[in-house]
Amino acid sequence: MRRPIKRRVCLVAAAALIGGAVVAVAPINADAAPVAKPSAAPTTAPPATPSAAPAAESLYSLPTGDHVRVTGSGQSARADFLPAPGHSAAAVTSNVDGRITVVPVSQVGKISSLDAFQVGSATPRSPAATPFFPMTTLHITALDHSGQPVPAAEVIAVNTDDPARANWDGIMTAGDSRIEVPAGHYSVAVAAFETDSAGNATETDLLSVTDVTVPAAGTTVALDGRGAQQVAFTTPQPSTLAAAVLGWDRGTAGHLDYLDIGALAGTKFYVGSAAKANYGVLQFSMFGRQSAGSSSYLLAFPNYDQIPASQTYAAGALETVDSTYATDEPKQDLTLTDLWNRVGSGSSELPSYPDLPSVTVHAPAKARQYIAAVAGASYEGLMLPANPDGSLDGELERDFVPAAGQHVTLAWRGTVITPAPSTYDGPCFLCRNGNTLNGVDEMDTDGDGDVGQWSDGPTTIAEDGKQIYSGGTEGQLFTLALPAAKHHYVYSLDTTHDTVSTALSTHTQISWGFDSAKTTASTPLPILYTRAQFVTDGHDSVGTGTGTVNLAFEHLTGATDNAVKSASVSVSYDDGATWHPATVALGNGHQVSATWPVPANTEAGYLALKISATDAGGSTLAETVHHAALVNAPGGIAVTGSGGSGTSGGAAGVHAVCPSADAGHVRCFALTSGVKQSLAKGALPAGLARNDLLSAYKLPTTGGAGRTVAIVDAHDDPQAESDLAVYRSTYGLPACTTANGCFKKVNEHGQTSPLPAHDPNDDWNPEVSLDLGMVSAVCPACHILLVESDGSDTASLGTAEQTATGSGAVAVSNSWGGDEGSENQAWNSAFQHPGVAVTVSSGDNGFIQGAWPASLSTVIAVGGTSLSKDTSTRGWNESTWKGGGSGCSAYVPKPAWQHDAHCPNRTVADVAAVADPKTGVAVYVEGGWNVIGGTSASSPIIASMIALAGNSAALTSAEYIYSHAANFFDVTTGSNANWDCGGDYLCNAGPGYDAPTGIGTPNGLGGL
Repeated sequence: MRRPIKRRVCLVAAAALIGGAVVAVAPINADAAPVAKPSAAPTTAPPATPSAAPAAESLYSLPTGDHVRVTGSGQSARADFLPAPGHSAAAVTSNVDGRITVVPVSQVGKISSLDAFQVGSATPRSPAATPFFPMTTLHITALDHSGQPVPAAEVIAVNTDDPARANWDGIMTAGDSRIEVPAGHYSVAVAAFETDSAGNATETDLLSVTDVTVPAAGTTVALDGRGAQQVAFTTPQPSTLAAAVLGWDRGTAGHLDYLDIGALAGTKFYVGSAAKANYGVLQFSMFGRQSAGSSSYLLAFPNYDQIPASQTYAAGALETVDSTYATDEPKQDLTLTDLWNRVGSGSSELPSYPDLPSVTVHAPAKARQYIAAVAGASYEGLMLPANPDGSLDGELERDFVPAAGQHVTLAWRGTVITPAPSTYDGPCFLCRNGNTLNGVDEMDTDGDGDVGQWSDGPTTIAEDGKQIYSGGTEGQLFTLALPAAKHHYVYSLDTTHDTVSTALSTHTQISWGFDSAKTTASTPLPILYTRAQFVTDGHDSVGTGTGTVNLAFEHLTGATDNAVKSASVSVSYDDGATWHPATVALGNGHQVSATWPVPANTEAGYLALKISATDAGGSTLAETVHHAALVNAPGGIAVTGSGGSGTSGGAAGVHAVCPSADAGHVRCFALTSGVKQSLAKGALPAGLARNDLLSAYKLPTTGGAGRTVAIVDAHDDPQAESDLAVYRSTYGLPACTTANGCFKKVNEHGQTSPLPAHDPNDDWNPEVSLDLGMVSAVCPACHILLVESDGSDTASLGTAEQTATGSGAVAVSNSWGGDEGSENQAWNSAFQHPGVAVTVSSGDNGFIQGAWPASLSTVIAVGGTSLSKDTSTRGWNESTWKGGGSGCSAYVPKPAWQHDAHCPNRTVADVAAVADPKTGVAVYVEGGWNVIGGTSASSPIIASMIALAGNSAALTSAEYIYSHAANFFDVTTGSNANWDCGGDYLCNAGPGYDAPTGIGTPNGLGGL
């Protein structure tokens, strides 16, 4: 689990940061010590009592396919609207008596009731002593800004004598609503929306009446939007509206219901004035984001006791924050959210402020923000990698009180992210009160102090070398009885996190040593810890020359902040097998730096870090961080399992050719370093070649004449034929050209003209060259048909697949795929044709789920292996490649010929071949030689073997392969697990069938 987000949201914008506020990144200057921000949270102040458990989080589905994430309960519950891909980002959120409703703006005019959009349940309440309230009519009418009846709106009526006594939240159409309520005092608000034909908001109005007295005879209240004013913000620099959101909170001091609405750029936003409350409490707040060229203003105007007539808000005091958005991947999307929190006594009982809509930054990048400094509020920023599974993996938060005129530089994910004695789940991480030790779970921080819940693992506490406590890092609340006398204690952690969003700081081992004796009051223990920040580029990569890491040594707030008197630092380029000492400059004992030489020939990869230190009070730190930073990888390294930037199966310097895919699209699975080789005259390129494949898989040197292998790829590769010619001539293979009839390139409809356009933003050229090269290597006598789809969407590729399978080819290879979903199931029939074998790459994300179309029972799903020469009888060693895809289908029933037990449906994969980019194949593409891998290589290899064998009529599924398992090399070692799967065959190789490699790899053509 991950710590729940501490906020509520009424809109989420899935667009790039508006107004050009993100620009190309410059190197991060970490020569100076990290800037420490005054933190509103997390806190390390001494506790009065042990903390409560963190708030629960729930996820709800809406009828539209969107989702709502709710944290907490009652009036302070927070709701995040999570729009489905391609859906409008605007929604209206309300919380009436603990009952949360979230309606996408596109639906307000299409529904007659809010029932289907209510999430969770209302706050349970005791029955009234006399459950009898005479009801009467409250008639509400509303005109919009132009004087027309509002076409669609959500309406709230709140009893301001006691909101629990009566309230209503419903839909208004044609500017008219009638409800029955008990007599009393009320407040009414109308959130009106106008949309275009696509459901996008064009105008949003908030109209309200602060006090409405409803007598026994009933009453009518008319809301007139003609006097409403358009929301606008003024800033020191010229700027334009990017987004605005308001919070309307109404009720009594102990019970406030709320309504949040807002507008994105391009939507007119009108707000009508409203008087101060005569009954109950009114709180009104406005928040805005303005774009000013390469900068943005984040503005806050909270806690009005009325709604002002003027809706022009002038920026006041501001703090300037220059933020750097780093990523260890070649590129990565980061979702950023800006919000303000109430601070001070009683703030936790009030509704939280609404968030500004989220924006997406394409990292690496940097941006300047001018953040409002307002009394009674702290600013909170959240950074979350755009994870395809919607998880909170990789989330970081910073929370501080902006100071007028201050200018700071901060880096999101400032390289090393490790456990620290920081917490949101209690007032103190580890405090002693008398002889009682109170502890809560730790959280992780980066080099600039941003906090998140990344890692998990065992923790222990030892007293004079004897263990007295064991637990974990998440959701822990504990107390221990300690002896009164002074003893030495060591708090140890051994934590890991997955690589969904980053492969940095994947494994950390920390020991905090300190002395402690009985205290007279609750006292933080003198834990010595550090925040480490390397001098890196925007990809968190340490360059060659001199490496530098800056260490900010700190203690728990409230403990004596003794200076460090001795420290040692070492780095490792081989994940801890060997260590290289760094030169340490102690400085003032709080800001410490260490340097070491980085040789020019250092292989691109990861750097491990080891730190030990002792302060003047005797507290000690021993810390080892694996994958602490990249080294000599200025372009980043793709992360296995990441949906945002492609995957590499963990190979250093390797990136995905097709790093991501839009909704409704797929991506190719080729992986390459992108480094073109310089060859001496007559020399052969690095990487496996035709003779290697023939030797490893015991293949004949001839065969396949007159048979065609079809390749399906997206977009045009204008150099496909010329690159193919270089590949074949280099290895002495006969020419395969359009002129001699061996090679043919067609569009998705089977025509040679017009061909689709080349798409430089979704460049599949390396994939095409890989596919054509593998057919040539395995079956040089085969003809090759390249079918190019118009785009990478499933409809275009499905059409191309129909062309390929119906072309007369005996085998069709598909080195691409994506997540299974109901929308792509409509194209399943394209992947079957009498007499035609269809192979599909299993993917490069390791064990996660069955990818489409590899999960179809009419295709042969091809997994991946690592292949290298050895001295065995075979002459080759082959093991499971950790990036090769495997998993269970959620849609396709298990075919009768597949008998494994742990997947009730179809299991991927069926068979395998080399795919590891570290042991990849040589490919000529776009004027140079590369080593390329991924299951993009294994699919055309198997398809070409099938053509070579001449038995495609028996291979319209994988059934024949399963019945001829004796003709395959059984791959029995290796794993593709992204997490601990308990040694299961679904993610670990073993004797017989296993999901990563299926039946095995071909031993000749007998099984094909």
